[in-house]
Amino acid sequence: MKIILCLVLFVVFPSASCHDTKIVGGEEATPHQFPHMISFQSMDVILFNHFCGGSLLNEMFVLTAAHCVKYFTKGTDVVAGAHNLRRPNKNEQRRKPKNVYIHEDYDTDGHTPPHDIALIEVDPPFKFNEYVQALNLPTEKKYPTGKATVSGWGSTSNTSIPNYPNKLRWAELPVLDEKKCHTGFPGSAVHETNICAGDSSKTVCFADSGGGLFQKDSQGKVVVYGVVSWGWEPCGQSGMPGVFVNVSHYLKWIQDHMKTVKRNISKTFNIQILYQSAEAKI
Repeated sequence: MKIILCLVLFVVFPSASCHDTKIVGGEEATPHQFPHMISFQSMDVILFNHFCGGSLLNEMFVLTAAHCVKYFTKGTDVVAGAHNLRRPNKNEQRRKPKNVYIHEDYDTDGHTPPHDIALIEVDPPFKFNEYVQALNLPTEKKYPTGKATVSGWGSTSNTSIPNYPNKLRWAELPVLDEKKCHTGFPGSAVHETNICAGDSSKTVCFADSGGGLFQKDSQGKVVVYGVVSWGWEPCGQSGMPGVFVNVSHYLKWIQDHMKTVKRNISKTFNIQILYQSAEAKI
């Protein structure tokens, strides 16, 4: 049994190399079913290749996994409104990362967990419409229960040989009991700031990294509770869920960064860069 400490993937057509995870046991999304969904893509020869997902929090900020940042290059695009990676559509919006904020407790020189969370600021801001929209942050610290939804372009294979779809896929994942998640996998990297979700029939896999785990609240608002972080390889092993960063543990960190940027824009247009580029670190 191997642990996947990185669910990142580069989707290359017609073949692909595996660094991340895709959704196992899900179904194809309808175009723009999840307008908050972000695809991080880098140019490889003549194609833009997906390597991580993210969730749009507002016109300027995308929530993703910190380990995704190591794959950023000068050619990285932040893409909203995508559906078929092989056939870009007219509703896609491409932006460049302006600043990258990685949680200060994340070990950039070590393994993936814990605190595997990052904010990406884009320039210029996205323009919201029916194809590109934000989801909501939790209002309090919470471990979700029941089922939660995940979407992504990750591998659909539950073997060691990945199979990457062109079109966005989604699944409803059973959320593991909090105590079972935090104490039921001795010797693993599961942390108290994690959420466990998925089972042998439905789970995240290579290239799903950074995508959101979300639910609708009592008012019908879509709330992001988790960020895809890591899992066990091969994907979909019995009793081995996908592991997500619990966003509600980092609300102040997220909100402080977004407020600081807005304040600096209104006053001086000079934004403090906490982590500008992976190129300086790798």
